[in-house]
Amino acid sequence: MTDPSRPTLLLSVDFEDWHQLVRRRVGAGNWLQAGPALERQTHALLALFDELGARATFFVLGITARAHPHLLEPIVARGHEIGCHGDAHLPVHAQTPQEFAHDLRAARATIEELAGRAPLGYRAPAFSITRDCVWAYRVLAQEGFAYDASQHDSPRIRGRVVTPASGAPHPLELPDGGTLWEFPVAVWHVGGARLPVGGARLPVGGARLPVGGASYWQLLPTPLLLRGLRGSGSPAGLYLHPNELDPQPLRAALPPGARVGTRAHARLREAQRNGARRRAPSVLRAIARHFALIPYGEAHARLDGRAAARS
Repeated sequence: MTDPSRPTLLLSVDFEDWHQLVRRRVGAGNWLQAGPALERQTHALLALFDELGARATFFVLGITARAHPHLLEPIVARGHEIGCHGDAHLPVHAQTPQEFAHDLRAARATIEELAGRAPLGYRAPAFSITRDCVWAYRVLAQEGFAYDASQHDSPRIRGRVVTPASGAPHPLELPDGGTLWEFPVAVWHVGGARLPVGGARLPVGGARLPVGGASYWQLLPTPLLLRGLRGSGSPAGLYLHPNELDPQPLRAALPPGARVGTRAHARLREAQRNGARRRAPSVLRAIARHFALIPYGEAHARLDGRAAARS
């Protein structure tokens, strides 16, 4: 039961195999094979969520589920929600509507087979539903999805769909009259101030600070991050990746003969992810002391029920 005295945040995991995606980026022929770390990362995630008494939505990537078919069962057994992260981790804006629908169907078929249930929610890889492909919301509704969690008002995302200033969940108006709820990622809209960011006090008048993703948590002191989450709307969304809670250092494990530039790029990505990995567990524990953490599907059921009662 959610504690009514604490504000609510939505907890999610983009369930993907970091090694698969790194291998594809560098052109390794074996990129579809299972990476060496996801199993231990999954166990670390589940143990931490058990410790915190939190349930999450796991937005599952199809290629990852097929490479690790045994990992969805313990997630479902712990009471976590299964959502859809697409199948091949391709940007939505790089697909046609038909290609996007095919990607959704492939992922959903895998998820239903392995998890025994159809996903109701979707998150785009790299938050790639942009202003150039708002048709994706119509396709999601047509394919049977009830909510989307792809809007992230981060300055790093080009062509991002602008969310309401409140950052709160909201229904999307679709051309055919269908309904799709949107659950934005937590972003702090800051007024004129000088805030400690990365060891310096920076002016951030009118800035948008992404505070919902574990990759950003290493940049902000925890008290400031908690302040930002309180100012991000309720219930705003959090997202993690399994590699950000890996108990061991990440290594890209490139194939023999990889070029020098490729290895340098991989080392940079390792450093970025290992920075988040070292800080994410303690930050999530701090968040859980101040916020109730629930899955997206639970919030959707509440909001959709209220909307139905008003109609």
